[in-house]
Formats: sequence, structure tokens, C-alpha cells
Amino acid sequence: MSGGSLSIALSGLDAAQTGLDTVSENISNANTPGYLKETASLSNQQTPGDPIGDGVTVTGILQSSNSFNRQLELSANGAQSYANQMQSLLTSAQNSFNEPSSSGISEQMNTMYNDFSSVADNPTQLAPRTQLVAAAQNVVTAINQAATNLTATYNQAASAASTLVGTINSQLQEVASINTQLASTSLTPGASNTLVDQQNQVIDQLASELGVTSIPGNAGQTTLLIGGVALVQGGSAQQLQFSAASQSVPDAPNTAQVTLVSSDTQVPVSGGTLGATLTALNNNLPSYGTYLNSLATTLANNVNGQLASGTSQTASGTGSQSGVPLFVSTSAGTAINAATLGVNSAIVGNPMLIAASGLTYDPGDGSNAQAVANQQTSTTGAIAAWASSVAQVGLDVQNATANATNATNAYNQAYSAEQSVSGVSVNSQLVNLVNYQQQYQAAAKVISTVATTLQSLIQDV
Repeated sequence: MSGGSLSIALSGLDAAQTGLDTVSENISNANTPGYLKETASLSNQQTPGDPIGDGVTVTGILQSSNSFNRQLELSANGAQSYANQMQSLLTSAQNSFNEPSSSGISEQMNTMYNDFSSVADNPTQLAPRTQLVAAAQNVVTAINQAATNLTATYNQAASAASTLVGTINSQLQEVASINTQLASTSLTPGASNTLVDQQNQVIDQLASELGVTSIPGNAGQTTLLIGGVALVQGGSAQQLQFSAASQSVPDAPNTAQVTLVSSDTQVPVSGGTLGATLTALNNNLPSYGTYLNSLATTLANNVNGQLASGTSQTASGTGSQSGVPLFVSTSAGTAINAATLGVNSAIVGNPMLIAASGLTYDPGDGSNAQAVANQQTSTTGAIAAWASSVAQVGLDVQNATANATNATNAYNQAYSAEQSVSGVSVNSQLVNLVNYQQQYQAAAKVISTVATTLQSLIQDV
């Protein structure tokens, strides 16, 4: 009888101690990413046919999770990272235009057109012509610099994507390695829980980086998918590679992609930081590069076309000639774009070559210069087209900012729902701590009582 009582009490002590250890583990990992709240699972020990029972046993340490909430949290995590990265990249692209600004493209073009009016008013004077050439050079500098800045944004994003893919490859391999360990039958008690926590942490990072779907399997293993493409199955992991076309001004869309190293199959990455980077590289940044290139060609075509309709003196100053272009390509054999736009060196050397006069040369005629100046207010001119482009970029950034705010709110809600099941509430754990302490004390009291009773019996013999 006493032996049975002591055995039952001892099982209570062991169970309470396991509960206390579990509480301690939970509290110490309350802020550990990927950690799942643990609970000691207890069951009654009872020999068949014995109505009394033999105590309590610990059947395992269970991790709290909800697969539905988990998937929502992973999806929201990827969406938040996507929105934040998109906002960052588009803001950087917008900053490359330096608009609105006193040194921005719009102001420089306005100054140049105003200087054309000054030349029209004083066509025989060198000073306004020299001032016009300087203004045209400022326009070119502003457009060239915007192209350089936008290209830098593109190249930096491409470089970051390449580096991120390398990190992702290591993480995919880590998930596969954990799957292999989880499949092992030689794990010590509690080791699988630690591995699952480590796996969850890596999967959270992957969700943030490229957006993945996690499908739970046996023994805590997981399969990772993206757009129907399996990245991790069991102990096998695919490796990814990134590529993007090199461009002087990013205006060619759909050149960046992520593919499987093993088969060159394109991976449809549409979430996370990498997904946003691909979207920007393939769509937004090329669109902005097209805006810049279109500005350069529109400006050059409009101004040069009108100048060709007028006349100026010859380089020697002894006769007249048809107007020469103000804007040219600085790269021989290459069409004008935002990177190659330049001012004609002949006009820089001799501003009197600006064709201010009409078809019939008259030194005092500034009508053709005024016709160029009138392009400033044209609804089809360079300034109007550029204003529309800048407004579109601003709208894109505004939408991206709103999306980032909404995605963060959605993630916070999904995270709270997931944490309500798997997260650690320190207050709840403190309550559990008191309960297990009382259970421990009760079991210890049984042992003490049995010992006292036996001692009394011995003394009575």
C-alpha cells in the first residue's frame, strides 16, 4: 500500500516538475521568433482492472499551433514586406527626378524657354544667346542626372535581389536539413520541438523575403511552395538564380527573373521583398525610364524641329544658313535618350548659330526663337508631357504608401490571431507556474504523510 502511494506521489512530483520546466521554457522564449507555446500533456496511469490507478504520466510536450492562422500570418507577412519594399523603391525612383525643385527638370526647361523669348526680343545680342546656351546645358544636366539616378536605383535593386536570392538559397537548404532531422527516429525528447521552432523562424524569414506557402507534413516536416513550384520537399531543396538585363537607362520591361538552377524554370515570385523588387525592375522602373527617354526625344525633336524651320548666320558670319539643332546625342551613332542628350558643341562655341530668324534671314528677326519659346505652354510640348509623367510617379508613390499602411495593419491583425494560439502570454504562464507549484507541493505532502505514517507504525511495533 505504502509503495503504491509513494509511486503515485512520485509520478505527481515528476509531472509537476515537467510542468514547471515547460512554463520556464515558455517564459524564457516569450519573445523568440518562431517559438510555439508548449504544454505538458498529462494522462492517468492505470493498470487494467485496477480501479484505483497508478498515478500520472507525461505523454509529451505539445506545441500550440493553428495551421489556418499560420497560413494567414505567413501570407500577410509576405504582403507587408512586398508593400514596404515597393514603397521604398518607388520613393527612391521619385527622388531621382528631383521634382519639384528649383534645380529640377521642369524649372530648368522653363528657364530655357524664357531665355528663348529673351533671344527673340534681342536677336542681335550675344548675351541672351549665351544665357540660352547655359540654360540648355542645365536642362541637359538635369535630365542626364535623373537618368543616372534612376539607373543607379535600378542597378542597386538588381544587386540587392541577387544577394537576397543567395540568402534564400541558404535558408531553403536549412529547412530541408531540419526536415531530415525531424524524420529521424533517434531524436531525444523535446528535440523535435526545438527543430520545429527553428524551422518556423526560417519560414517566417522566407515568407518576408519571397512569399511562400507552407504545407505541414509528418513529424513536423514542411513542404514549401511558391506559385505551384516546390522549393522544399522533405530533405531536398531547390536552388534559385536571379538575372536582370543591364541597361544604360532602364526602359526595357520584363528582363528580371528568378529561375531554378536545376531546370531554368521561371519561379513566379510575386510576394515578399523579392517579389516587389521584381515588379519594380520589370514594370515601374522601366516605365519611369521610358518617361525620361520620351522627355529627351520630345524636347529635342520639338526644339530642333522648330530651329530647322528658321535661319541663322553662318559660322563665319558672312552669310545665312538653315537652323542647326540645339540638342544632339553625345554618343556617336546612338539615338538621343535621357543618358545621351547633349547640347550641340557648335552652338556652345558660337551662340549666334541659334536660328532666331524666320525662313528669310534677318539679323533683327526673332520670330523663330519666339516660336520655340511658345512650346513652353503647348499641351503637346515637353513640359506638359513631363508634368504628366511626374504626376503619375507621384500617384504611384502615394498608392504604394497607402498599400504599405494597409498591409501593415493586415499583418498586425493576422499576427495577433496567430499569437493568440501559439504565442506565449507571460501572465497565463505565471498562473500555470502557481498551479504546478501547488501540484508539486501536494505530491510532496503525500510523500511526507506516507513517510510519517510508516514511521509511526514502525515505532508502534
